[in-house]
Amino acid sequence: MPLLATILAALIALASAGGDQLMPSPNEGVMPIRVISSSHSIAFPEEIVLRLVAESDSPITHVRLVYQLGQQDTRIYGYPEFTTSSRIDADFRIKTGGANFLPSGVDVTYYYHIGDADGNEFSSERYSLEYLDPKYDWQRYRLPGLEVLWHDRPASEVRAAALDVNERLEQVRDLLRLDETSTMKAVILNGRREATSSLPKVSDAATAGHLYGGFAYGAFDVFVLVGLGREGMIHEMTHLLIDDALTSPLGRLPAWLNEGLAMYFEGPNSWRERTVQDAYHRGQLMPLRSMGATPGVPSDVRRFYAQSWSVVDFMVEAYGMERMSALLGAIDSGMDTDEAVRVAYDMSLDELESRWKRQLGGDVIERLPADPGTVGTSFIIGGAVVVALTAVLFRWLRGVPDAEETEPE
Repeated sequence: MPLLATILAALIALASAGGDQLMPSPNEGVMPIRVISSSHSIAFPEEIVLRLVAESDSPITHVRLVYQLGQQDTRIYGYPEFTTSSRIDADFRIKTGGANFLPSGVDVTYYYHIGDADGNEFSSERYSLEYLDPKYDWQRYRLPGLEVLWHDRPASEVRAAALDVNERLEQVRDLLRLDETSTMKAVILNGRREATSSLPKVSDAATAGHLYGGFAYGAFDVFVLVGLGREGMIHEMTHLLIDDALTSPLGRLPAWLNEGLAMYFEGPNSWRERTVQDAYHRGQLMPLRSMGATPGVPSDVRRFYAQSWSVVDFMVEAYGMERMSALLGAIDSGMDTDEAVRVAYDMSLDELESRWKRQLGGDVIERLPADPGTVGTSFIIGGAVVVALTAVLFRWLRGVPDAEETEPE
């Protein structure tokens, strides 16, 4: 018999004798560990509750939750509570209030790693949620580089404000030499009652006095703002753009410079001018060296913001944007403020402060050439080297940063 016919006959005989053995098992391809459901609920502003229902062919012995906040590289681990069984219901609570404050609008991504008594291990698919107060019906408007979330206000007002603000920010991008930026997310609140639950509590006095109207969170590219004021949006978005531009862990802007820039791009403000002039004539100006951080007393905070604006306004108007760009680059390269001012302005910080005060008193200040020269170029190159060498360390160290506040009302 030809060989092909012999093989065919053998296969037919085998199938006739026990054909059911050649059929695939009904459970073939089924994972030993299976996620039945994954869900979440938001108890704003206190916590996010994640719920998992899973089953396995043998008792599930351990579950690990892995989650990330926003676009951060840091992974956070949690261990949901459950009773060992072949089918489990496990809950895990991510605290979002108080010391664990999480800003509205932050995206949370997560997955589960599950193991059973037979040694099987399983990683679930990735899930995601957006941390927002579920009481409201949130709407969205997107522009290149900006996404606005709001509720219970006309969409036409939101679009007009977003378009205007995005266009006015071109000057900030030019100062920071930014060609591309991350997409910023704006969460717009309606009134003080909503702000009480959505903004971090700085102090009892700040809360009672409604001192801050918004906060920016550079690690998440999110800012939360009370109302749709264009100046407030520009203020917070300037903070986020500065955070995008200054990438080195060695460089930290003093608070007076950070807040002063954010207010400078808002535009003129007669209240600030009056506040600074009054403090000057009363001898109550704060020493610039003491303004590395925002003060806690409300009356000092208002004076701090006005003075920060005045110093930055003087620096830009007297010496130009090029020197301000050089200053930011020097700080980003790792220089302290004193050294960076000397490189960019060819004077000490104390001399800069003295010239600013003389200008407040009516003196005409000699202007410097607009171009800081080749020294500015050298520290920018040096800063790039520092950034390259420390990028990995920065991602590990950074964590959740402090927020930048809006100017007090």
